[in-house]
Amino acid sequence: MLLQEIRRMKTNVKEETKRLAFMRFGLSGLVFTVLGPTIFWIAYPLGPLVALAVAELNVHSLRFLVFRNFVFPAKKGYQVNLTRYIVSALPVALGSAAIIMLLSHWLDRTKLTLAGASFSLVLGFIWSRLIYTKPIMYRRHAKKPKSPGNI
Repeated sequence: MLLQEIRRMKTNVKEETKRLAFMRFGLSGLVFTVLGPTIFWIAYPLGPLVALAVAELNVHSLRFLVFRNFVFPAKKGYQVNLTRYIVSALPVALGSAAIIMLLSHWLDRTKLTLAGASFSLVLGFIWSRLIYTKPIMYRRHAKKPKSPGNI
């Protein structure tokens, strides 16, 4: 009876941890969805590609730090890896650059900002769903399973 109660409590803690991580993820998503296009719009007088570079570098640097320290903190058992983050962000950044280059001759600053943000939002969501098929939460002291070649 006591073991069942302990297991139930552990399950509840895990579910609550996941729920809170999802809430932090959603909150950070809202902030960066507004911040990125705002930086692009402000930097636009420097040129559309320079504005995109400024926005992408600033937003992704800050976003990685927020993911690592606030959304998925190591003290909660998460591992946020810079390489995986870059792999998830690079296709969206390159796609955004292509969209900006294609549309900058026809759209004004505000419409180009909205088009880039919409593209980035949709592609970012799809790409993240594909790239993050593995969970990012691991037990810190769990032994790694041996592969068949290493037995």
